[in-house]
Parts: sequence; structure tokens; C-alpha cells
Amino acid sequence: MLKELIATQLSTKELKYKPGGAPASFEVTVVNQSNQFATFEIDIQAAGTEADANPYWYSLTPNISTKKPPGDSTQFSVQILDNPKPGFVGLMNLIVRVFSLELRQEERQILRLLLEPGTAFVPFKIELPVPAFQAHPDEVIEIPVEIENPGQLAAEAVVRCSGVPATWLTEGAERRLQIKPESTAKTSFLCQIPAPAQAPSQRYPLSIEASKTNEPTSKAEGSLYVLPNGRIDFSCTPLQQQIPQQRSWLPNWKAKTATFQAHFQNQSNLLTQQVGIEVTPGDKQPACQLQTTPERADLTINETTQLDLVVHKRRRWFGIARKYLFEVKGVTSAAQIDVHNDTQLIKLILHPVVPLWLQVLSGLGLLWLVWGGSCLNPHNSWCGHTAAVNSVRFNGVGDKLASGSDDQSMMDWRVDEFGNPLIKQNMGTIGKPGKAIRVVRYRPVNNDRIAAGLENGEIQIWSAVAGNREPLQTFSHHSDDRVFDLVFTPDSRSLFSGHGSGSVVQWNLEPNNGATEPTKQQEQQVGFAVNALGLVGEAGSHLAIGGRFNQLTLWNLKTNTLRSVNNGRGSEANYIFSLATASNKPYLLASGDNQGTIKIWNLRPCLTGKADCQLLDEWTPDRAVRSLAFSADGCYLASAGDDGRAMLWSLNPTGDRSGQDMQGKELGKSSQSLNSIDVIRVKDEVLVSSGGDDHQVRLYRSKVGRSICEQR
Repeated sequence: MLKELIATQLSTKELKYKPGGAPASFEVTVVNQSNQFATFEIDIQAAGTEADANPYWYSLTPNISTKKPPGDSTQFSVQILDNPKPGFVGLMNLIVRVFSLELRQEERQILRLLLEPGTAFVPFKIELPVPAFQAHPDEVIEIPVEIENPGQLAAEAVVRCSGVPATWLTEGAERRLQIKPESTAKTSFLCQIPAPAQAPSQRYPLSIEASKTNEPTSKAEGSLYVLPNGRIDFSCTPLQQQIPQQRSWLPNWKAKTATFQAHFQNQSNLLTQQVGIEVTPGDKQPACQLQTTPERADLTINETTQLDLVVHKRRRWFGIARKYLFEVKGVTSAAQIDVHNDTQLIKLILHPVVPLWLQVLSGLGLLWLVWGGSCLNPHNSWCGHTAAVNSVRFNGVGDKLASGSDDQSMMDWRVDEFGNPLIKQNMGTIGKPGKAIRVVRYRPVNNDRIAAGLENGEIQIWSAVAGNREPLQTFSHHSDDRVFDLVFTPDSRSLFSGHGSGSVVQWNLEPNNGATEPTKQQEQQVGFAVNALGLVGEAGSHLAIGGRFNQLTLWNLKTNTLRSVNNGRGSEANYIFSLATASNKPYLLASGDNQGTIKIWNLRPCLTGKADCQLLDEWTPDRAVRSLAFSADGCYLASAGDDGRAMLWSLNPTGDRSGQDMQGKELGKSSQSLNSIDVIRVKDEVLVSSGGDDHQVRLYRSKVGRSICEQR
């Protein structure tokens, strides 16, 4: 038989306690009947209570005894502080468990606790059977609530609903319920969601509280999500416009635009969304320039916003009024909201610059003027393009010139060596790609083909013979990724293209494996819009890339790696517009930017080693420099830009400006910006050609002797 090592004695076997009154206490005496030192602990359990019930309903002193020798005793003092089972009234058994870790034995005693009705309130238990609700505007929902009174006394519960606007609760936000002891009562709140304009779509936190006067509050949490609903009203005004807007019967050559207003009124309950318009021109009508200001607008709840659609169209001087139709569709970023009357049809009437009555009266005199100033006269060097000229380029021997323009045409010009500045050869057009032309380049081998980079991202290869109807090849990197510059390799087998997206692509113009169109050979993403390219280094080993943020980067074509040139940091509004290289001086590079600065670099240190590129010269002749060109020997640099001046700069053998020509030589000046310039040395002359916003292609001649650059 196991020897009893622990002897326990309670000071009483029965005890009364009234919750809310004074604590009830008793003592537990524990005797060590073993033959070793031991510590003792006490644990009290209330019959009928759960394991996770309130552990603080009694206190114990001490919590654990010190080690007691054999035969010694310890007295524990126990105080009842609260009802072990809130709300219970009657007789309850308390199990007093005494144990010792050293003796590995325990002793149990039973104490009968009589719980009398107390004055302490037992908190309500509150529950939301449905914790989350979804509702549309104008919908009525019921929010059910269950409240339990776990106490032994009847109680009145004050139940309140909060979190949603009080006006939504049609029967009020408060309920009063009489709840019997240990019973559950149910109630509900009716919530009327108002119209969309007064019920923003969002999540509303629901809070249900149940309380008794001057007693603790019970709470349950939930949520109400008001779903998106309603519509956006869309309209365009006016539905018809004309250019010019007033006095169309009088000559007016300045009016080029008409403005329509797109109105959006938010009749939905979305707090904010973005709106915009999609414009579709009518079938088989000439293209117009369309601009939406702003492109997107924020539309908040109960608000109205407006976008301006500006239609820009160059008017014809003669003819009759023309009608243009546009389908304008209102769109929103919120797919769940409808746009009411989302499609509007608007009309634009475009009157000619010269009214019809004046055309009739001017008859014969106008025909004479048209004949005298038309392109039928081959000696009109200014005649040719009808829009801004973006690119001009000499062929390899300087007897021909190609030009590309916003009027979507490439033209072929012959350089007259006997005095006339420029003659358009055979009145011919090389081709009409169908999109504005950003850049043209002759193929170095034989100069028998011309590459054109277009506004829509296409690259086309045309025969250099005027009058071709179709390009020989058409390819692109990505649709609408504008081509800003093109560079052939000296052997004409590859072509580099620079794009507005920051991509630079090397195209193989002689693909293998049966391919008929050029294929991508290499590609780099430089991280900024690319405006200019130039092959540098021995045998064209590197490609110089310039563009946005005044970035200048060198692409090693053998290792396919990039290296930045320290050109100073620029903002997003700073651009390198042009790069120029000299075929006979592969380490010489010139750059021009929109701050009007020209820089000349010696790239030998950074291409043949790890040193920085050497800046040889830097100056700011005037406004933005849009185009630069070196002569093949690197002795002359031509520049053009927003000041309309075509300039020629003489250089030293080292690549910087000659001391006697620091200010350069002005060859000519236009009243508008010049976009492109090219230079070539032919015998004892330097030929310079320019093209700009005045639609003209110009040729300048400059007699030169043996320059300082050649005297070495």
C-alpha cells in the first residue's frame, strides 16, 4: 500500500460567499510526512466550470511554499474574490488539490461553497449571426442581433447599433430588451441604404453594443459593404463646330483648331474614378490631329468634370467646305459603372482659307499665281514639302540629297554644280510611306537605297530612284514606338534604330534561313527616350546613344554592354537632340541638346581603356541645338536648331574649335526652327543642307582652302 506522504487539513468544510460583497477565506494546512525536504503547491478547481474560465476568482498566499523538512507544515491562506461561474447561485464543490514536485504525489480535499445571490452584474453576451453584409443603394437589409443574459437575475439590455449613418436606421439605433436569467433574446435593426449619391461605395464598420446602466458594455463587430451602383451621364457640346468659328466668309488663315467639351456627371456612388474619351474618326476621311486635355480626369462622387477635345487640321487654301465626323465615346476606370449615352457623334466643318466666292472672283489671277509659285517650275528650290522637314541627308558623293517630312513624303534633290542652290530631280518623290517621316539615311554601299524611320514606329527601305510606289521592305520594333534615328553599318549589312521607348535595335538586313524581312540581331533597353545614334570606335565597334535626361551612353557591340558618359545630370525636360560622328576620325563625337549646348568629345580614353571620355570643347551658340553633322575628315561641324541659323564651325586637328573661328560662320537663317542639317566636303567647297519647320530644303555653299585641321 502506497504511503501517504502529504497530509492536508482544511480550516472549514463549508463556506458562504456573496458576489460583490466581502471576500470569503479559509486556510489549508499541509504537513510533510515524507523523509525528505519538499515544496508544496495548491490548485483550486470549481466543479462545473470550463478550463478557460476566469482564473482570478480566488487568491492564494503563499503561491508556493519553501522547502519543508520531514514533519514540518505549511499553511496556505485562500480568499474567494469572485464567482467561479458568473451568475451561478447555489451550492458548488471546490476541489483543493495539494501536490509536490519532489514527492510526485498529490492530495485532494472537497470544500462546499454556497454562492448567494450577489449584487455584481454579469456582462451580456452579444452575437451577430451574420457578421458581414452587402447591399446596393436603395436596398433595405435587416441586421439580426442575439443577446444572452448569463446571470441569475433578470436584466434590461440597452442595445445600440453604430458605424453606419444614423439616418439609415429607419427604426432607430437603440433597442431596450428585458432578458430573463440565463436566457437569450433576439432583436434586429432595419437599415435603409439611400440613393447612390448619398451612399458612397465603401466598407462601413458595424458595432453592436449591449449594456446596462452603470455596468460594463458588451460589443460585437461586423461590417456593411455598400456595392457600386449608379451611372455616369456623358455628353459632348457642341455637337457641331466649324473652322473658323466666326466669319467663315472672310479669309482667315490663322484658325486651325476647334474645341469640343466632353462632360461627365457622376450619378454613381463611387467616391472617385478616372474618366476619359476615345475618339474614332469617320471612315475614309483625312486624318486630323486630336488632343484631349487632360487625357484623364478624376471624377468624384456628386461632381461634374470636363475634358476638352481639340481638333487640329491644316486647312486647304482652296476648294469647298469639308465635313469631318468623329465618334466620341466616354469611358471610365470603373468597369461596374455604366456610362449613360456613352457614344456621341460630333461634326466638324472645315472651310478653306480662301472663301469660295473669292476663289471664283480671283479665277485667272489665282491660276497665274499658282503656276508661277507651283512645283511645276523646277527652279523653285523652296517648293516641295508641305509640312515641316525633319531630316536631310547627302549621298556619298554630294550630288544628291534626300529629305523626309511630316507631310509623309521623301523627296529626291539634285545638287547643281553650276550655281543653282538646289534642284528637285525630275520633280520626283522617292516615296510616300503614309506616316510622318522622322529620319532618312542613304545606304553607304552604292547609295542605291534609303532607310526611313516613321512616326508610327515602322522602318521602311526604299529604292533611291524617285517615283517608287511601294517600299522594298517594311519592319518595326513595336507599333507606335517612334523611330528617332537610324544608322547603317559601313558595310550596309546592319541598321541600328533608336526609339522613343528607350530601345535600340540592331537589324540584320541580310537574314539567313530563308527570311525575307530584316531580323533583330541585338537589342538594348537604355532606360531613356533615344533621340540620336552614332557609330564610333575602330570599325564601328561602339554605338553612341543620346536622349532624354541629357543621357549619353556607349554600347559595346562586341560584348553587348553599356557604359554611361559623364555628361552631367539632366531633368526629364533635358534632351540630347543630335549626335555627329566623322568617318575618318572614329573617336570624335559631337552632341547637341535642347539647352543650346554643343559638346565635342574624344572617346579614345573610354573606348580603349577604363578612363573617362575627354571633353574637348563646349559652347552654347544660342537656343536648342536640334541637329549636328561632321564632315568626313572631322574638320568641319555644321549645326542647326531653334534659332533658325545654319552654322559652320572650323575645327583644329584635335577636334576643338579653331582659334580664328570661335564664333562660327552663319550660312543662312530661317524665321522658323531648323530640324536637320548635313555637311559634305566636295573639292574646294563645303556643302551644307538644312530642313526645318518652314517646309523648305536649303543648300549652302562655302569656299574653303586648306584648313588648319588638314595642316598637320
